[in-house]
Amino acid sequence: MPDVLLPRLADTLVEGTVARWLKRPGEAVAEGEPLVEIETDKVNSEVESPFAGVLAEIVVPEGRTVPVGEVIARIEAGGAAAPSPPPEAAAAAEPAAAAEPAGPGLAPMRRRIAERVQESRALVVQGALVLEMAVPGVGAWTARFVRALAVAGPYRHIGLAVETGDGLLVPVVRDAGCQSLHEVEAAISDLAERARAGRLAPAEVRGADFTLTNVGGTGTAFAFPLVTAGQPGILAPGAVAGGRCRVTLGYDRARLSSDLADALLHRIADEIGRG
Repeated sequence: MPDVLLPRLADTLVEGTVARWLKRPGEAVAEGEPLVEIETDKVNSEVESPFAGVLAEIVVPEGRTVPVGEVIARIEAGGAAAPSPPPEAAAAAEPAAAAEPAGPGLAPMRRRIAERVQESRALVVQGALVLEMAVPGVGAWTARFVRALAVAGPYRHIGLAVETGDGLLVPVVRDAGCQSLHEVEAAISDLAERARAGRLAPAEVRGADFTLTNVGGTGTAFAFPLVTAGQPGILAPGAVAGGRCRVTLGYDRARLSSDLADALLHRIADEIGRG
């Protein structure tokens, strides 16, 4: 009887939480049909069935967190679907563990974000520089900084921190330096909207070369965000006032020297100054 395993939905994913089963034991399922919703710190995704047959057993109930590669269900290949039970019987058949209280812990996404903050503090030798730069023109600040970072780096794929109701997601703007400002702005709008709606695909939060967080979007003058482990740095533009803003470049001292970080920040300022 084939096993359904929790897949690795992102490069750094080590665990996921079964949010909702889309099929019940005894129901037929086609290969490639959505089978279960998995919640992670990066994205919530529908996992498709790798086999056709009948869902024979749900091994991991809703609400439980398990490591990548764990068996979460079993499918009987070529089996016949069982008749749907009455509502009372279906309720009684729910795994008992699904009714366990969640306890005082954080939600899976926020817990993993907290773990990644601790990981960054432990693994990255954090450095930071702040430069006040002229920002000519009006609007599209985030798109302008994303594109400027990609061109000045050069860093092809820029992760963009997006606050959602459940925590922070970082979808990736691909090939930002090769796109026009209008194209980058459209990509950011689309990714941010789908991040807040929980409709990002796992591939859309993978492979960032650098991260940008627009702390100025809420009026903050400047901030010192932590560099994500595995990346060289993070850019944090502050609020724009009078055509100027303070921009923080956080960097991993093991990846960038202070001179290289300073040079990068000034190249970004030059790109922004071009409008």
